[in-house]
Amino acid sequence: MNIAEALKEALPETPSARALETFPRVHPNLVVREHMEREGKMYHTAVPGTTLLFRLTPQQYQLALLFDGKRSYAQVAAAFRQKTGIHTDEATVRRFADNLDKGDFWYRTPQEESIILYQKLQQHRHSRVTKRRLVGDLSSIHIVYFDPDRYLTWLHSKFWWVYTGWFALSGAVMFVVMCIILGSRWSEVWNDSVLFYNFTNKNAWDIVEFFVIFILLAVLHESAHGMTCKHFGGESHKMGMFLVYLLPAMFCDTSQVWVYGGRWARILTVASGVLSEIYLCSIISVVWWFTTPGTWIHEIAYKFILSGGIFVVLVNWNPLTKLDGYYLLCEICRFFDLRGQANALLSATLRKYVFRMPATVPPMPLPRRLGLLSYAVVSGAYCYFVLLFFVRLTYKITYHFSPEWAFIPALLLALRIFRSRIQKLTQFVRALYLDKKEFMGIHWRKFAAAAALLALFGLLPVWRDSFKGRFLLQPAARAVLRAQVAGTVAGVFAAEGDHVRAGDLLGRLRNLDVETSAARAQADYRVAVARATQAQLRYTAFAAADQQRRRMEQALRLADDQRRRLSIASPISGTVVTPRLSDLRGSYLTEGTPFAEVEDTSSLRAEIYVPETEIYRFRDIRRIGLHIDGFVGRVPAVSISVSPAAREMEPGLEPPVKYQGMRPPAMYVLTATVYNADGRLSPGMAGTARVFGPRRSLAGLLLEPLVHAIARRIW
Repeated sequence: MNIAEALKEALPETPSARALETFPRVHPNLVVREHMEREGKMYHTAVPGTTLLFRLTPQQYQLALLFDGKRSYAQVAAAFRQKTGIHTDEATVRRFADNLDKGDFWYRTPQEESIILYQKLQQHRHSRVTKRRLVGDLSSIHIVYFDPDRYLTWLHSKFWWVYTGWFALSGAVMFVVMCIILGSRWSEVWNDSVLFYNFTNKNAWDIVEFFVIFILLAVLHESAHGMTCKHFGGESHKMGMFLVYLLPAMFCDTSQVWVYGGRWARILTVASGVLSEIYLCSIISVVWWFTTPGTWIHEIAYKFILSGGIFVVLVNWNPLTKLDGYYLLCEICRFFDLRGQANALLSATLRKYVFRMPATVPPMPLPRRLGLLSYAVVSGAYCYFVLLFFVRLTYKITYHFSPEWAFIPALLLALRIFRSRIQKLTQFVRALYLDKKEFMGIHWRKFAAAAALLALFGLLPVWRDSFKGRFLLQPAARAVLRAQVAGTVAGVFAAEGDHVRAGDLLGRLRNLDVETSAARAQADYRVAVARATQAQLRYTAFAAADQQRRRMEQALRLADDQRRRLSIASPISGTVVTPRLSDLRGSYLTEGTPFAEVEDTSSLRAEIYVPETEIYRFRDIRRIGLHIDGFVGRVPAVSISVSPAAREMEPGLEPPVKYQGMRPPAMYVLTATVYNADGRLSPGMAGTARVFGPRRSLAGLLLEPLVHAIARRIW
């Protein structure tokens, strides 16, 4: 039991009257610096012992200084009017003080702190807020944190020289060297970076190794933030580790640099994390380049490059999420809370101009308005995409264990993640209803007609039903040419890639026994013909001579057939696909040895693999479109057959499953014909096929998965 729980159980029920008699009091050691911002002169203040930053206008700062713990709200309002000449009332002063109190701006004695703590515990005495925050809020779960001020002071005393000009110059040189080294092998480094962050093919040791490297680089990253904040006069009193949707992350509080430092100090503080990892990656890239492949230091250096190189820049300097890139964009554009202002502007604009609700749209120039609205839409879409990615990843992992029940953990995670969004949407719908209630009562017939039209639209079959599946292109016809008789290759008349017609000669064999037998049979046949002719002219023994001629003719026919087999011709029109065919010249081939392969690529066969859960869709196929990996556009295809039994998917179409408890679903093959008149397609190409069925209504498409899921469970 922690001290909060002990106070919750031990403190009495009676509220203290003393807390009600006190008035706000500004902290005697309040840290204040004056800054020129986009809005004009602003006072950045930080309260000792907290991590919050307050931005106050000159009038707000003067008003805050009048709170000394003795003046009442009315007295503060009177003193403010006397000092500035600005009229304000007691209610406005009270609201101002309450807003600052939400961020723990006011100073409290230890006794007042204990009373405030008691009142908070008394307010939530019969609730389970702590448990809900620990279990339900997956967006941020703190694991451990500490005060890093002494550590950062020691670190700055040892590495102060990283802020000198010569170090910046050496860092730029090392960065160029790293770009040259990695650029020479860019394709493999990029592919390996993608695979390094793919957990599908990792075993337990690979995952442990990944997170060890990740944590080491995260410590370097956050230490660079804190040390830079210390360099510009600020302090950091909070550093630690937390989970972002169950994924580990680290943080270091650098809010005081917004008080002590100027604009460039803030930019360097934000950028120092990624710059430190890039500098380390540039040094390690040199180590990786000079070490021998296969050694442990070479492998470790390469893994550090993959972990701290490309994806660090792409993820951390992405301005669409509240990471380093977002704060850099705020400083460059001179916005203190870019996302907050953009979302507020978008919300007010939608309320006022779309839903016709009362809202105040702040006046601003048109380019700035369009920029803020665009950023709000793009950043919001990106954040929802990231959240949905976690839900889809959960569904795909659990699908391998139980395809029928995989939707349950994915649905629970989606409800956890989007719970606050759903609550806000519910509140907005309630506010919209209350605002339009009277209007809807007057024009209820129009709303009823619109609802009927919407329902009718949902029932109309205007949406094309479809499903996806991976496919592999195969030739429509393939012929394997073999040596029908043994012999030595005397000539090769085609090469790889040559287009041949049916009957074209590709090679010729030499076999002295076959050729001698054919020549002897030819000579014997001629002698037999001559004898048969003489016997016919003399009318003597003609029957025996004619019988001998027929036997020689049969022998000649067999010998000529053996000799024709020495010539290898293509039975189909197509393309020769056997590599280095000319290397066979002079070699001896036994009977049945393959000589060459010819494939007809004028039309290809697409084998589309579809899981058994989609087999019911095969009954009515209207259209098939193929999206080949690496190609732009859709290739049409025509369905011809469906396999009667399940088959295993071709290797390479999907990542292999390494876990014994995960079983891929049974796959059925839909075979489709693809016409390749322009010759740009080749056998072996893979991609994703979209198979289109009949048109369905929107209601049917939305309800079908639910109906099928319930039907499978009931059965």
